[in-house]
Amino acid sequence: MYGYELTERGKIMVAVILVLLLLLIPSAILLYTAMSNETATPPPDQGSQTSRVLHSSISVTPPNSDAERPPPTGGGFTQPYALPMDGDVNPGGQYPTSPPGLGQPYVDPSEGTLSFFFSPGLQNTIDMETSSMLGIFLSSSKNAPDSLIAVEIPPLSAEHTEKTKSAVVSAFAALGIREQRLSFLTNQDEEASDPFRVNLSFSTQITE
Repeated sequence: MYGYELTERGKIMVAVILVLLLLLIPSAILLYTAMSNETATPPPDQGSQTSRVLHSSISVTPPNSDAERPPPTGGGFTQPYALPMDGDVNPGGQYPTSPPGLGQPYVDPSEGTLSFFFSPGLQNTIDMETSSMLGIFLSSSKNAPDSLIAVEIPPLSAEHTEKTKSAVVSAFAALGIREQRLSFLTNQDEEASDPFRVNLSFSTQITE
């Protein structure tokens, strides 16, 4: 066999080749790893856009406690007087239990009475609150087909008497009550002030 012996130059070449291999292999591995990571990572713009979409789709609305809490005075709404149902003249005790102060109407359907204040110097018609109570007054069991409606007023001047009668007649006419059912009486015990009290009640019709 022939024997080979490396020269100094050959030894140097072999060493250079080994060094190049040692440098190229790790570099190739690092390059492959970096390319794989770049492919798997989404573009920066796409990630930020997704984040903006997520943030914009989530909105937190604080509970509106003021809207759910009822106003302390019922929102300024006053419960109107309701007409009794099925012959119950005082359902739930919703009517006043004692006569009110000056200027406030008072109705008691169980007794068939209604009192209110009227000012011929300031008004020509019955106010809306009193007009609404006329329906309650007429719903009383005292309102028989053959009964009259007594209207008591204090001693007044001819002008104020006529204005009061006209206002009462018009208010009842709006409810289908004819003037013939109204009987106007003068209450000498009532003071003829302005305003003054008008008392309504039912009385038995007297036939001649």
